[in-house]
Amino acid sequence: MGSDPKVRAGAVDVVRHWQDSGYMIIYVTGRPDMQKHRVVAWLSQHNFPHGAVSFCDGLTHDPLRQKAAFLQSLRTEAEITIVAGYGSTKDVSVYSSLGLAPAHIYIVGRAVKKFHNQCQ
Repeated sequence: MGSDPKVRAGAVDVVRHWQDSGYMIIYVTGRPDMQKHRVVAWLSQHNFPHGAVSFCDGLTHDPLRQKAAFLQSLRTEAEITIVAGYGSTKDVSVYSSLGLAPAHIYIVGRAVKKFHNQCQ
């Protein structure tokens, strides 16, 4: 993480809403586990609610596949129901592969027209 990434307007409020509604917060990142301290510190510094944080094991050339595998394991092994997914346009395929309906997939940042039928 070179420069400090900007927090999207309303992002903290959205995560707090889910937490206040009783949902478990899980932050899933494609960043390598060696950046754990920096990422967790960034979340804390910007007042994001506490939650589990998942990282890729070391460096990976396919972080989206690793995210999908992690989330699928949460569903099958931990029997966790995933009700919504937030991320960039790159993450739409990950959440779609889990069977999330487009109404429960949210793009954080600028929406791209070609994804308008696949997410919010």
